Order: sequence, then structure tokens, then C-alpha cells
Amino acid sequence: MPEKVPKAIKRVSKQDLVELSAKGERLNLGRGRGHVWLDQHLTDDATGSLRAILREHPPKLCYRCLILIKRANREVEHFLLDVLPEDFDRLEDITGDALLTFTRWALAEIPLSPLPAE
Repeated sequence: MPEKVPKAIKRVSKQDLVELSAKGERLNLGRGRGHVWLDQHLTDDATGSLRAILREHPPKLCYRCLILIKRANREVEHFLLDVLPEDFDRLEDITGDALLTFTRWALAEIPLSPLPAE
């Protein structure tokens, strides 16, 4: 098992997130939106990203991941989810042109600061 957090950004679907969240609940991992909440608030065709930010050791070694996805009401949702390394590895990487498209979308979702210019 590598000591560092993987640098890959993974693509996740609603179904991926529901399954990962349910598994995390069963294993008593530390963080995550409940799978019932995800099922109710994401459209069936929702896709988003998952990026590991920390290695954690709740009852099992896992990666604490940051999820970014658009909800059914079109608002962007971001939350933490603990994922086992083998589950992280099986997800598809976002690479190439898809990574550029994703980056542009993510940056477009950052609100402008209401502070006046200096």
C-alpha cells in the first residue's frame, strides 16, 4: 500500500457514490453523505469527481476523498467521503480533454468575491 495519497482525479456516477457511501456506512468509515440522501438528491445520470485528500485509519485504511457533483436542483454539492483504496483504484481516471473540461466547469462554479477591488 503506497504511503502517499494518489494524485488521480476519478469520475464518479450517482450509482458509484450510493454504493461507496453504503459500503462506508457498513464498515463504519468516518465520513460521507448517507446513501439514502445521495439517492434522493442526485439525478440518475449525475456524474462528478472524486479526489483523495488524506489517508485515514478508521476501522480500516481508507482515503478521505473530496466529492464534487451537481445535485438534481442544479446546485453544486461538495462533501467528504471515506473510500477504501481498492474501491478508489477501480474508478475511472479523468484525464486528457475530459480533465480540461472538468477543470473549466469546476472553476466556473467558484463564486466571485463580493469584496471591492483595491
